[in-house]
Amino acid sequence: MGDELHKHGRFFDGWSRFYRAGPIGWQLRRVQRRALERLHLAPGERVLDLGCGPGDGCALIARAGATAIGLDYSPGMIGQARAEPALTGRLTRGDAGHLPFADASFDKLVCTNSFHHYPHHLAALREMHRVLKPGGLLGLVDPRRDHLFGWAAIDLVENALFGLEEVRIFSVPHWYRMLGEAGFTLIRVEPGSRWNPAERALVFVQATA
Repeated sequence: MGDELHKHGRFFDGWSRFYRAGPIGWQLRRVQRRALERLHLAPGERVLDLGCGPGDGCALIARAGATAIGLDYSPGMIGQARAEPALTGRLTRGDAGHLPFADASFDKLVCTNSFHHYPHHLAALREMHRVLKPGGLLGLVDPRRDHLFGWAAIDLVENALFGLEEVRIFSVPHWYRMLGEAGFTLIRVEPGSRWNPAERALVFVQATA
């Protein structure tokens, strides 16, 4: 697993230098904002941004009055996030499959467009469930297998072109099964807006711990 993580970490280290650039960066930030809006953040809540990248989501969480904690495996991404003053002391490098937090540490958890890079998906979901308080809310967005654009972006680009053969995406029915196995309840798994082709290729997940 270490070699898999290091390979993906190096990929994101390189991407960290231009993550915010161009239409892809704009779309990633837009989706992240939508995921956070769906969580209805409240002042005083403790929120984990898992796969926090350069810290844009953490900054939005902090501006909502919640306590933002960001975790990413890529040193390059964490380095970019540390440029945000509001995140000083609130960023951690770590593995989504072995989260370095106590049980029931967070009110909410957001994870956008990074889940498919985790080597052990069910283990990662179980860790998310563990660190959420009972009744805590998960908001997750990822490409979905049951859409041509989602499949092409991952299997043809990240997998074949960049050699990240461990990446996996899942259909809507598969998401329901995995979340149930991980212990989540009140599960909602919805495709993105039909009016936005790029967003339609994504799945928006909400589930309660």
